[in-house]
Amino acid sequence: MNNLSVPRRLLAWAVPATLAFAVVAPALPAQAAPANTPSPAAAGPVDKDLNGDGVPDLVTVGGPTTGLDSGVWAARGRVDATTGVGTGRVKVPAVNIGVYGNGVSGNDDPAADFDGAQVITGRFFGTANQDFLAYYPGGVNAGGGSFIAGVGDGTMVNPYRGSGQVTLIREYFVDEYDNSPVQLVNGYTADGVDSGIADLLGIVGDSTNGYRLTYYPNIGAPSLYFPRLPLSNATPTGGGDWQNWTMASTELSSGMALVLRNATTGDLYLWQGVTMTDNGDGTGTLAYTQFRLASGWNTGVAISSLTAADLNADGVADLWAVFPDGSVRAYLISNLSAAKPAKIRAIQEQQLR
Repeated sequence: MNNLSVPRRLLAWAVPATLAFAVVAPALPAQAAPANTPSPAAAGPVDKDLNGDGVPDLVTVGGPTTGLDSGVWAARGRVDATTGVGTGRVKVPAVNIGVYGNGVSGNDDPAADFDGAQVITGRFFGTANQDFLAYYPGGVNAGGGSFIAGVGDGTMVNPYRGSGQVTLIREYFVDEYDNSPVQLVNGYTADGVDSGIADLLGIVGDSTNGYRLTYYPNIGAPSLYFPRLPLSNATPTGGGDWQNWTMASTELSSGMALVLRNATTGDLYLWQGVTMTDNGDGTGTLAYTQFRLASGWNTGVAISSLTAADLNADGVADLWAVFPDGSVRAYLISNLSAAKPAKIRAIQEQQLR
């Protein structure tokens, strides 16, 4: 499908009241990184906070090979009683908030609606709540997806009861060879334009024509993402093998942060302060400050879902890794440096069931 030549957000959309909604930046000079001091969450929304308590919450998908029943599972982040900030641990057992499915199959079937999906959170309906996107990178619904509104209490709406579900339009996301993204993550407002609804960032391509990052700006209404902007950025190690990388994004006070993992090599990188520039020719470029977090991090280890969030309110993106046995482990990241790997502290593993 060819890129749609619609000016960004120049269209006036009547939204129903119920839905009111690169050049790589040079690395910092080698120097001792300032200590990151946790502090209680500042006033304002916290990314991935599903219930409004100021602490990020974990969301992961269930189904075969996940150690969890089919559906969407949520676990609330735990707060340190002394510091008042998150600890990286979650409250278990997790709760299946996807038991009603995604509103598409028509039979309240979480297996049919969520098995094999990637589930991410974000402001996809233009409210203050964290909503959900179930995206299918493969299978019979490859390239499709469903946006489901969050209620604000840690759950999602029943998509069969009134409004609250919008179908992802596949044609807005395919590249010129009709390839759908192999992964989508929240792009927040990396382009500097806030439509009230989060943009998306994806990896798309094929073995013949190669893979690349692509940015999908939202134009101010649920599911309307165009024009797509293929990005010129190389991988963190300078290659074009984007199919070998997994992304996890979050939003910090410093802007969008992107954690990138190569499972085969164990390379783990952080792109901080990510911004997207429209080149004016149908392409775009990301700018960011890159940090090498680790080498040999969980090399070859299967991870069901990788989630980035500032778990302990120190201003640095951390990670939750959910494994195929249904367990989760938090990794708290600190001591960012241009000269050496960061400090990564693994928190005790927890079973979500």
